Amino acid sequence: MSEEVVHRSRAGRSEYGAQPVRVLPMFPGAENHPSLLALARRQRGVLQRRQLDALDLTRGHVSAQLAARRWSAIGHKVVVLQNTPLQRDQLLWAALLDAEGLVALGSHTALELAGFTPSAREAQEIHIVVARGAKVSKFAGVRVHESRRLRPEDVTRRGGLPCTGVERSAIDAAAWQPFPRFACLMLAAVVQRRLTSAAGLEAELRTVGRVRHKAYMRLALIDIADGAQSIGELDLATLCRRFGLVPPNRQVIRRDATGRRRYLDAEWELPSGEIVVLEVDGSHHLDAANWQADMKRERSVVVSRRWVLRATTFEVRLEPAVIARDLRALGVPFLSARLES
Repeated sequence: MSEEVVHRSRAGRSEYGAQPVRVLPMFPGAENHPSLLALARRQRGVLQRRQLDALDLTRGHVSAQLAARRWSAIGHKVVVLQNTPLQRDQLLWAALLDAEGLVALGSHTALELAGFTPSAREAQEIHIVVARGAKVSKFAGVRVHESRRLRPEDVTRRGGLPCTGVERSAIDAAAWQPFPRFACLMLAAVVQRRLTSAAGLEAELRTVGRVRHKAYMRLALIDIADGAQSIGELDLATLCRRFGLVPPNRQVIRRDATGRRRYLDAEWELPSGEIVVLEVDGSHHLDAANWQADMKRERSVVVSRRWVLRATTFEVRLEPAVIARDLRALGVPFLSARLES
């Protein structure tokens, strides 16, 4: 086996005349085959057996590399040019190359490659989408979703890896959530990170047929298009519809007494000219630093002659009648009253 020679000084820097340190190639068994090495670099050392055949590597040669434990066999169709455990990006390639027919990364995994930051739990699991009935090997940490509507035009490439588009990935991720509220939050989060728009998601939703939480997602997209960015704001939109209140202006930008830009969760302009503000606080607002910042922001808003109410996401979700009563007490009108005027 040939070896790559690297000259290094004692400090670790390259230097002519220094004693050579021999470093093994990244992909053993590929150093004398330029085409194999180039493909291995593109696919992180993960190749299909038929790709090896196309490179004129005999099955005897492949078997010899496997027997010598320089390479590893993964699944039914894949060979990895190493004998160490796979890294996560290599597992992506292995799951895709081993699957039969049209295949793509989907859901949270495709969104992650598009720039979405998943939770720790979501980042651990790899999602792939295959055609209905396709043969797929089982890999630990890989969840396979069969689809009757996976088409070539649904697949794009990110970093060389086939993925479903952002809109389909987001709707799949939402539909695979166990609860409708989390499904709606998934759509809001994707729009908030500017990976797509509410209009793009709504257009995709019209093409998906029957999927779980579809009715909830359709309503949520109306609110997301109006500026709702969190689960608390989506719950507030549901509250307004339920009790017939005029929907608020969301994420309104106001400047405080110092000229700093402030974002308000919800704001109503009353017929009297006064303004009612409702700030919906999630659990992170209970942190001492956030709590102090919220109080400073509230003071700056009050100084600007606005009525400010505070509510937790739990109150909006579990006690909507109380929140609706308080909003009405400050003059927030019914929707029918605005339509009549």
